[in-house]
Amino acid sequence: MPFVKELDKLLVRVLPETIRLELTYQPGSYLVNADPTRLQQVFMNLAVNARDAMPEGGILHFGLERLHLGAADHTPFADLPPGDWIRITVRDSGSGIADEVMPHIFEPFFTTKPVGQGTGLGLAQVYGIIRQHDGYIDARSKLGQGATFQIYLPALEAPREETFTPLEAVESAGAGETILVVEDDAAAREAMKVLLEANNYRVLTAANGFEALQIFELQRTTIALVVSDIVMPQMGGVKLYHALREIWPHVKVLFITGHPLQEENQALLESGNVNWLQKPFAVPAFYQMVRQLVGAK
Repeated sequence: MPFVKELDKLLVRVLPETIRLELTYQPGSYLVNADPTRLQQVFMNLAVNARDAMPEGGILHFGLERLHLGAADHTPFADLPPGDWIRITVRDSGSGIADEVMPHIFEPFFTTKPVGQGTGLGLAQVYGIIRQHDGYIDARSKLGQGATFQIYLPALEAPREETFTPLEAVESAGAGETILVVEDDAAAREAMKVLLEANNYRVLTAANGFEALQIFELQRTTIALVVSDIVMPQMGGVKLYHALREIWPHVKVLFITGHPLQEENQALLESGNVNWLQKPFAVPAFYQMVRQLVGAK
């Protein structure tokens, strides 16, 4: 089947010969409304994580199956609705994940890898992409016993074009509002972009404060929120905020920082249109804060 052939070709690029790739699936068709490039990124990120957990080699297993859930059936997620689902299982025989780490694995910027060997963004991107497709993801692991990720995507009944629902129409927290993300780290910038787009926001990005100012001057009437790092070269987030206030006094800003907010900047929070979130952050907390600021009058 095309999915399995493409997955096989994709994964052999990142897996060493010491890792055996297994693919199992039931006969038949597997139809989902999805962006193939985004799903490829999901599988690549999971494969790279598995590879790093098996430095001496091992087995990476991909399983594909159809699943029907009735109203009375037990579901792996409390909010997983009944219906037809495609379940993709990704399982490795690697070193596993410690119990204290498991609650944080989907948090952006959280990583157990040494400095320079990981940004902590791979699984956050996986989470964001799956949610963008109105799907769910679950992870289970024990130290020394490998890790298993299960992805649930809504199944389509027939390959008829009229049954497809565009991703933009999927009900989510946002309503197409525009958010400007300002972050000098390209991977972090892309991760936040993916998370926000997963909740139906339109996202603009800037690599520094000066670039953000240029974008804001052109689109200030359409930008509902600015999400900005605080420590950046050329122009930091606080200086950017004051410059934005000169252009648009009612600008709303969410600061993302890896450090506690300094005392001299605490007064910014009193304006009501400013808040901050410390890295690494939980995805639900990020979504909640964005909703609060975008919806604030």
